[in-house]
Amino acid sequence: MNWLNQLPEAVVWLDKEGQIGWCNPVAAALIPDPNPLGKRLENWFQPVVRESRMHEPMNAGWWQGSPQKGLLGIAVKRWRWFQVSLAPFKNGQLCILSEVTREYNQALAYHSSLEVLSSLLTQEEKLEELLMRVLQTAVEVVPGAEAGSLTLLENGEFRFVAQIGFEDSLIEHSLGYNHELAWYGLGEQDWLLGKPRLLVSPHIQERTKNHISHELDMFNQVGKLEELKATVTVPIVLQGQVMGTLNLDSLTSTEAFPPESLAIAQTFALQAATVLYGLLTRRKLSELALSDALTGLGNRHALKESFPKMKAQAERLDLPLTLIYWDMDGLKRLNDQYGHAAGDQALKILANTLRSVFRQEDQIFRIGGDEFVSLHLALPLSEVPEMVRRVRSAIHVEVSAGAVAITPLQDLQAALGQADQAMYKDKRRVRNSLEL
Repeated sequence: MNWLNQLPEAVVWLDKEGQIGWCNPVAAALIPDPNPLGKRLENWFQPVVRESRMHEPMNAGWWQGSPQKGLLGIAVKRWRWFQVSLAPFKNGQLCILSEVTREYNQALAYHSSLEVLSSLLTQEEKLEELLMRVLQTAVEVVPGAEAGSLTLLENGEFRFVAQIGFEDSLIEHSLGYNHELAWYGLGEQDWLLGKPRLLVSPHIQERTKNHISHELDMFNQVGKLEELKATVTVPIVLQGQVMGTLNLDSLTSTEAFPPESLAIAQTFALQAATVLYGLLTRRKLSELALSDALTGLGNRHALKESFPKMKAQAERLDLPLTLIYWDMDGLKRLNDQYGHAAGDQALKILANTLRSVFRQEDQIFRIGGDEFVSLHLALPLSEVPEMVRRVRSAIHVEVSAGAVAITPLQDLQAALGQADQAMYKDKRRVRNSLEL
């Protein structure tokens, strides 16, 4: 068997009972037992369950007396994966174990990406849940990772939104953009390209003290700073901007991350970017579906969504809720005399006037050509005439208005009908008068 000793793969000879009778030097170095002869491979190796996203232990005797071809994993410092090949040899079998750890981990990363994309398409999970799943899978799959965290850029700071292996209170903290960039350390060009960065102890602790000393106590208390032996940081880049960071950590070894870890970690940063892109796209589509293209106000669909929410809020807080129906008089005449561009401009002016006059918490919708509706929490009917007067005094077009106080049993259609009737009565009255 001398020629087998020269092979780069691990090779063992198994007798008819499936017990190890011989192994080459590569196999001897792989098996975590100085005396493996007479023992079974299943003592250390576990098969991959095809239906599972990750490895799962199986009961002893999974070979049922005879080894099988397939994929096996062994848990040493980190999971390693081997493709099994069998060949009859001298009343037993040669079992050749070809390592495929890198390929297997990459496949798991791609599989996880497909799961994330599927969740985005079906809208099954919220942003935080999706990002937490990305982090969980990254810690499971990336060789050497034992803990990790994920940040998102919000208001110029990177806020921790997910963590594994640290204190829960880490989620309450954030780092400024420049501090995060300095701690990354590879420069802005690599930062914007999403290049992974590996840092090991004691450089982790030194860089933290030098660049984010103001958060040193926090990282010592909840970030296990002194325990960190190695960390990989990957910027999450979306449309040319760093929107977050993926951080994967080892608490046991400065050599925990092999070269392939960085490439696989980058795959998960791309997943996080995909999640963010999907969220932003979904929000944009939702805004388009609920917005009036001309004025930017909410449309009739948005009114249907907002009305029950504001009504419930008014009932919960025991506050009045008022609906006002607005109509710009003379739009057809304006269009006929000066063209539709002039009419569109008048509608924009009215929309902007309503925005400027109303309170920040008031909501405005354009539900038809020249028809607008506004909802006002904590505005009694007695204060509506003054609000209408302010709107009329701010523009140079005629506006009619009708208001209704929303009752607990009143639905949107009934409220609109009642306010519409009041608005048409107002059309026949002198400007600046409002019948409620």
